[in-house]
Amino acid sequence: MRLTALKLKNFRSYENITLTPPEGITVIAGENGAGKTNLLEAVHLCCLGRSHRTNTDADMIRAGADTGGVQLTVERRDGTHDTGVRLFQTQRRKKICYVNGKIAHRIGELMGHATCVIFSPEDLGLVQEGPNVRRRYLDMLLSQLQPAYFFALQQYTTALRQRNALLKQPDSAEVQSQLDIWDEQLAQTAAPLVRLRAQMSERLSGMAATHYAAISGRPEETLRIRYVTQLGDPEPAEQALRLLRERRRDDFRRLSTGVGPHRDDLSLTLSGVSMQAYASQGQARTAALSMKLAAFDLLTAEQGEPPLLLLDDVLSELDPARRRRLIDRIRGAQALLTCTDVSDLNGASPQCVLQVANGAVSERTTAAL
Repeated sequence: MRLTALKLKNFRSYENITLTPPEGITVIAGENGAGKTNLLEAVHLCCLGRSHRTNTDADMIRAGADTGGVQLTVERRDGTHDTGVRLFQTQRRKKICYVNGKIAHRIGELMGHATCVIFSPEDLGLVQEGPNVRRRYLDMLLSQLQPAYFFALQQYTTALRQRNALLKQPDSAEVQSQLDIWDEQLAQTAAPLVRLRAQMSERLSGMAATHYAAISGRPEETLRIRYVTQLGDPEPAEQALRLLRERRRDDFRRLSTGVGPHRDDLSLTLSGVSMQAYASQGQARTAALSMKLAAFDLLTAEQGEPPLLLLDDVLSELDPARRRRLIDRIRGAQALLTCTDVSDLNGASPQCVLQVANGAVSERTTAAL
């Protein structure tokens, strides 16, 4: 997959720009706050229909503008794919997604046309923060691999929202009857999520372990990823329904649903020891990078071509040896890489360096790198 054009109009710090990056590594250099990450965010938005930085669409619109938009063009083995998103300042209007010039009536229709894997300093949260960060990592990967997964996740989320709303009402025969209906729907929609997450986690574990050993230079440290769920039964729908009914009284007390894939997690261990509890900063950063590289490998294997790689100020966080090993792992893919100090790029051999300043982007020579 090759990104051939990225257009931004009234998006974050940019009024109106078009980028046409070459194959290989494109470096985006600039001071902190210059707008480097905004360009990666625009790519991510066109691939997944959402930002990796905010849940509020209005945050992405340039100050003073009523609307903003981004458009992405990629060349794939089966031809050209165009995706785009238009954002609105007012909450009364939802964002509009476009696929090949036509309005996509659901965000899920955007999935799979252009795919990406993003690396950022916030990825430490994969190891150090709560289960929701690790679930989101799985959900974003599976949604790009299988758009049907995204639709199943939407159905589950809708059913969960309805059930939680009922749990906040006074208990009555009518509420109990409605809960019976939503329990059935929640259990049925939970089953495919649990199965696919478990299968994906098993595949990710071996790939991430290989990357961890290569980047860390410590083959004696073994990374393992394991999916942790309450629904490990061969028939998760039946188990989910039983547990939902058994624990309904507890759910009424807590005013929320305590069983289901929205409570699941990924267990990360290094040589058998919990990383969430004991990993150093360096180990956590290497594990997070390894998980993202494993996602890159899976997308490449399933699509038959690599996704776009977005690296947001990642090299500065690594020591020279790990930096060199990471660069070696990503050669051959098209990557957009941000940095503040070009000295961090030693060995990267970029095809293009873009300088960002004052809402403008200009190309600079790579001869000195």
